[in-house]
Amino acid sequence: MRVSTLQTFNIGLNNILNNQTAVNKTQQQVSTGRRVLTPADDPVAATKILQLQQDLAQREQYDRNLTAAENRLRLEETSLASVNTSLTRLQELTVKAGGGTLTISDRQAIAAEVGEIQQGLVDLFNTRDPSGEYIFAGFKGQTPPFEKQQNGRYEYQGDEGQRILPIGPSTNVTTGDTGKALFVDVAAADNSFTTFENPINNGTLNINAGFVVDKEKYADFYPDDIVITFNSESEITPPGPNFTVRRQSDDRVVDGLVNVGYNPTAEVVAAGIAFSLTGEPQPGDEALVKSTPKQSITDTIFRLQQGLNNLQDNPVDSATLDILIADTLTNLENAQTSVSEVRSQVGARLNIVDNTRNLSADIELVNREVLSELSDVDFAEAVSRLSLQSFLLEAAQQSYTTISRLSLFNQL
Repeated sequence: MRVSTLQTFNIGLNNILNNQTAVNKTQQQVSTGRRVLTPADDPVAATKILQLQQDLAQREQYDRNLTAAENRLRLEETSLASVNTSLTRLQELTVKAGGGTLTISDRQAIAAEVGEIQQGLVDLFNTRDPSGEYIFAGFKGQTPPFEKQQNGRYEYQGDEGQRILPIGPSTNVTTGDTGKALFVDVAAADNSFTTFENPINNGTLNINAGFVVDKEKYADFYPDDIVITFNSESEITPPGPNFTVRRQSDDRVVDGLVNVGYNPTAEVVAAGIAFSLTGEPQPGDEALVKSTPKQSITDTIFRLQQGLNNLQDNPVDSATLDILIADTLTNLENAQTSVSEVRSQVGARLNIVDNTRNLSADIELVNREVLSELSDVDFAEAVSRLSLQSFLLEAAQQSYTTISRLSLFNQL
């Protein structure tokens, strides 16, 4: 068989290049510690490696979510524990205020402490997480959930959204509870009500939280609502601010309270409840007394404080105070029950977080072991292979040098 000089050179050169490629690849494996440098090296292993890397990256995000969820839940649990402590102290003060031997000065001293506790509770209701978001405001994390109104009451400004965070491929956890569910929608001791002004009023009408002064009469009226409407000043003589109290359902006048002269220092009694109107109302301004089976913690405390400060030592006010004390104790107990139930739910969520973290750590360990087996190079085998390939490269280079001299022109 005849072999041309060009073919001889090409064969020798190809052997050198092939051996050089093998040496370079092995050197790269040793230097990087990776067995599979490109998908072409091992297509099946490369696909599995990509899947494992994606899973590990996803688990890193789940781990961050686990930490964030745990921090928020532990903050919520701590806040609710403090809320329960404050509610217990309020119960003690309420029982003390119900003592028949106390004077109004004694009750006012108790009311002062009640006010301090209320401020502390509002601070707890407005707790922020490390990122600065209010944990009890629902989705409105940048809005303080409880804000003080002009009449001294606190209104909930958040929404009813519950944040849910994924902490695993098929596991989600609720990371907070809304202030409305926790602190506003608390079962009332008896038929209750809430008061507020029409937001489109032209004047500065304010209505306080009010009290139930006749349970039987209000029970007969319940669940209807009351609308207080200010009329034209010409409706009374001499002209001046005046209002009419009506049922919302059928617009009938309640207890004959029609064209009543406005006196911001007088108490209005209608359908078994008493409330006060203040400010500078304009004709057409309205206030609403809305019946409800629930009463917020802030309203319970506000009514207690108002009663202790204002109810006098006379038979009528004493009867109202007895009703207020009894209802307040029941409302505080209901509030503690509500908070305790949510605390137990928070504890269950923390258990889910712990269990998910442990399971995720175990899966991550297995995945990293499999990934190491697929992608990491065996250094002992790679170094031995590199020695062999280096020897073959040197042999190819030497043989090429020798063969390249086997030419007729070298003999001339």
